[in-house]
Parts: sequence; structure tokens; C-alpha cells
Amino acid sequence: MICRHRFVLGILAGAAAFGIGTPLSALAGAVDEAHALVQHGDFDGALKKLDDFLAGSPKDADARFERGVVLLKLNRTQDAIKTFTDLAHDYPKLPEPYNNLAVIYAQQGDYEKARDQLEAALATAPSYATAHENLGDVYAALASAAYNRALMLDQNNAGVRYKLSLIGRLSGGATPTGGKEPAAMAVASTAPAPAPAAPAAEPPVVAEESFATTAAPAPAAATGEGDAVTTAATALVKSWAEAWASKNVDGYLSYYAADFAAEDGLSRSTWEQQRRERIQRPAHISVKVSKISIARVDATHLRATFSQDYRSDITSNHARKALDLADNGGDLKITREYTTR
Repeated sequence: MICRHRFVLGILAGAAAFGIGTPLSALAGAVDEAHALVQHGDFDGALKKLDDFLAGSPKDADARFERGVVLLKLNRTQDAIKTFTDLAHDYPKLPEPYNNLAVIYAQQGDYEKARDQLEAALATAPSYATAHENLGDVYAALASAAYNRALMLDQNNAGVRYKLSLIGRLSGGATPTGGKEPAAMAVASTAPAPAPAAPAAEPPVVAEESFATTAAPAPAAATGEGDAVTTAATALVKSWAEAWASKNVDGYLSYYAADFAAEDGLSRSTWEQQRRERIQRPAHISVKVSKISIARVDATHLRATFSQDYRSDITSNHARKALDLADNGGDLKITREYTTR
């Protein structure tokens, strides 16, 4: 058994900034009253208060976010996922909905999907500390699962047992015994203010921070080269999509770096052959990208996030995508591609 990790739900900041066509007093009153009801355990009353408010202001981000938190309290997980997903779609520069989706997926044991959501949150707000904390816990959970699988294959591997024990102590949980799948995350039954991590003797929980009205972290933007890099990265995304849609396979593949890492673990050559077959198979393809956002990750890397609408005579889908880009003196190449929700 691996240790269970403490994941932290985000708080949506800048309450008044996202009210649309609503007096600030009404906005603050509705959300604050709903939050007070949550604090007293009246989740049904809080949901009704928010639903009544949203009937007149359906686009309000604060009320929608609080509604997602209440739905989690009512164990209506799928409804909460839809609420946070829709909010992330309508307000892609807010990191908090991505963070809370990651918490839900982590609770469900889908750490890969949780990781992608947290990376999307940090692409919009690199200084968002809660997402960094949760991402560390996700990586620890992924490592624990991998070490457990290794231990199942080699029960006498003392090195793996030692690494598992380190992760267990780091996360404040019981020392892992190995050989079992990851345990499910425990969910807090109330919404306390942030508190220190629970001691090892107590089961860790998914803690939720209370509502705050401080300014939200500023969205990340490419720095240094400024607009030139942002423009180049945006142009790359559009050209990449156009090459895909026109079935220009060689042109499409030229956008990927030699060390591109396929998400399913395929080698570059195998992945490339697979992509050739999948692009050539349909009679026609349409790929439309929108809501492109570019963020500087570090001195030599960027991340482009965008909405992708794919259609062909075989299938169609819509997703929020991300491309990690290596910046080699202005020559941008894709090093990783993944779906953020």
C-alpha cells in the first residue's frame, strides 16, 4: 500500500473581477452567504442560494466556482467535474478550476490526468503555490505506484523498499509495505481553513482552503523576447494545425523535436509511423485551434495551451490541448503533446 497524499483544493480569488452584469454588492452577498452556509454544513442550502443567484447571472465565475466546491461536498463528483471544466473553458486564464479538477482526478487515482490539469494551471499562473504543492504530491503518487509495481515483480528489492519508505515519510503517511495498488484519497467532510499536514498517525485528507478575496496570480506570459516569442509560438500552433488538416505529414512531423516524448511511451520512430497512418487514413481532416495561450516555462521552454476541434470522415472530438515547446534560439520545436482536460 502506498501512502495517501494531501491534495489542496484551490480558492478562486478576485471575486468582484468576474461578475458580469451584476452589482458588486449582490455578487459579494450571494457568494459570501453561500460560503457561510457551507461553513455551517448546510450544503443543500448553499447550493440553492448559488443556483438562485446563477439563474440571473449564469456567467459569474465566483458563484460557479463556489457551486463546484459545494457539489464536491454533496459527493456529486461528476457534476463538480462538469462545473470546473466549463469554468476552465470559459475562463482559461484562471488556474483554480484546473487545480480542483486535478484534486478530483487524484482522488479517483487518475494521477496522469491530475498531472495534466496541474500543468495547465501552472501554464496560466506559474506562481500558483497550491498547484505546485499538488503537483509534487502527484509526482510522489506516480513514483509510489511505479515502485509498488517494481516491488510486485521483485519482492526482495531492498532499494525499492527504501525508496517507498522515503516517499511514505515525505508525505506524512504510513510506511508503505509494497505490493498493492495505490490507496484512494480521503476527502475532508468539511471545508476548514488551511491547516498543517496531518501527523503520520492520522489519515491524511484532501483539505479545502476557505474563500479569499486576494488578487489572483497574474497569468504567465513569455518574457525576454516578449511579443516576438509569443507571436512565433502562436504561429507554430496554427501552422502545425494547418499541416495536420492538409494531410501534409512531412510538414506536420517537422514541428516535433528529435527527442519528442510520446505520452504512451512509444519510441519516436514507432510514434511517427503511427501518426503517418492515422493522418493518411481519413479522406479529409479539419483541425481548428482557438483560445491559444502562450506561457514561458523557463529560459528555454514555452507551453502553448489551446482549444482543438478535430473532425474527419471517421471521427471527431473537442479537447483542451497543450504543446510543450523547446526554444533553441528562436527555433521552436514540440517536445511534448497532451490533453489538459
